Amino acid sequence: MARLLARVLLVPASGVVVAGLWPVRTLEVVDLDADRLVALYPVARFQLRYRHSLYRGLVWEQFRLVGTDLVLDAVEAEQEAALEYYRFAQRVTRAGPRYRVTGLQQRLGELVVRATEKGERTLVVEGGELPLFAHGREGHRMRLRAVRVPAAWMAWGWLRARFLPPRGDT
Repeated sequence: MARLLARVLLVPASGVVVAGLWPVRTLEVVDLDADRLVALYPVARFQLRYRHSLYRGLVWEQFRLVGTDLVLDAVEAEQEAALEYYRFAQRVTRAGPRYRVTGLQQRLGELVVRATEKGERTLVVEGGELPLFAHGREGHRMRLRAVRVPAAWMAWGWLRARFLPPRGDT
């Protein structure tokens, strides 16, 4: 009887442990200047939106996660000149009220951006936005990269963000 009870309890418990250790591909956002993790997002795609420094219109860079790489697929902008400024080999086309360049397929190991109020860099993921420029210091460096983390770590981060008060910076 004790053996049967042990099996009934251990089999599901070991399944929970294995599931908790299962690696989940995640977008990691780190404030490099403060050396702190800002967010983890279990997403396959995301956008980086910002205000172009010269033309002042909004630009949307569209990425997807492939393994541990970020792949830039497309860039959209309010003004055609903002896309021509980047001199992409691909042709600029009109997509509704925006202009667009597709088929870029540029692979990056990571992306480090300067977060400024003027540029308004914002990470756009399914279900929300994270203004990168709103984390304290003007011009601080934010790193975006694809990582694999245990599912239990993702679950803990989700629970902490929703049910525990935010911690102060150390």
